[in-house]
Amino acid sequence: MKSVKITIAILSAATVLGVAAGCGGSGDAGGTGTPAAGGTTAAAPATTPADPKEAFLGAFAALNERHFAYTLTLDETKASGVMHAPSTSSRSVSEGELEGTKFSTETVYAGGKAFVKLDFGAANANIGIDPATWYELDLNVAKQLNYTFEQQSPIQPSFSTSIASVERDGDDAFTGAFDFAAATKGNPSAQTKSLVQMLGDAAKSATFDAHLDDQGRIAELVFTIAKTDKTPEIKQTLTFTEYGTAAAPEVPTNAQPAPASLNNLYK
Repeated sequence: MKSVKITIAILSAATVLGVAAGCGGSGDAGGTGTPAAGGTTAAAPATTPADPKEAFLGAFAALNERHFAYTLTLDETKASGVMHAPSTSSRSVSEGELEGTKFSTETVYAGGKAFVKLDFGAANANIGIDPATWYELDLNVAKQLNYTFEQQSPIQPSFSTSIASVERDGDDAFTGAFDFAAATKGNPSAQTKSLVQMLGDAAKSATFDAHLDDQGRIAELVFTIAKTDKTPEIKQTLTFTEYGTAAAPEVPTNAQPAPASLNNLYK
C-alpha cells in the first residue's frame, strides 16, 4: 500500500489533474473567463476547428461558463460536485479510503464563505470534530481552502498551456499528452509540488483521453500518469453533465465555527 504522504499528495493534486479550462491566466478558451449569466443552457462551439488542439480546447467553451455538475474518480476516492455560476457557489462531496481508514468530505462555498462536514473515522476525536456537524472555516487561517470561485472548479486554466500534443480519435473523441509539472501552476500547494518531485520525468509525459457529448462539449476526461519507482499509476476520470442547468447548492444554515484544530489542518 502506498504511503500516506503519497496518497495525500495525490488527493491534493486532484484539481490539478482536472486542469482543462481555457487558455492563459483568465481561464478562457475563446471566452472571457467570466461566469455566464444564469438560466441559459451552455452552448457547444458553433463550428469545429480543423486543428485537433484548437478543436479540443473549443470543446471546453461550455465548461468556462462554470455552470455544470461533475463526478471525479481518483484512486480509491470518488467525488461529485456542482459549479453554479449564477450564484458563484459550489459544492463537492467525496468519499474514499486512506491507509485503511474510510473518510468522507462535503464542502460548500457560498457568499465568500467555506463550509465543511468531515468524517475521518478515528481521527475525528484528535481533530475535535463531529461528523454530523457543519463547520464554517476561518479562511484567514485555513488558507489552503481560501479559493476563488474559479479555483473551486475541477478545471484549472493552466492545462491548455501544458498540452504537448492532441490527436483526434474519431468524430467525438481526442487523445493527447500534457506536462503535469506545467499544469501544477494551477495548484501550487506544497503537496502538489511534492508529488511532482516524486513523479520525476513521468510528470512531463502525462496522457489524456476525452469524449464529447452530442452537443460537442466535454463529457468525459481521463488523465493518466505512469507508475514510477516512488508513485503508483495515477488515473483520474472526470465526467461533466447538466451544462447550464445544474441547481445551486444548498448552503448550511446551522454551521458552527470551526475549531482551531480544524482550521489549522488547512493552514
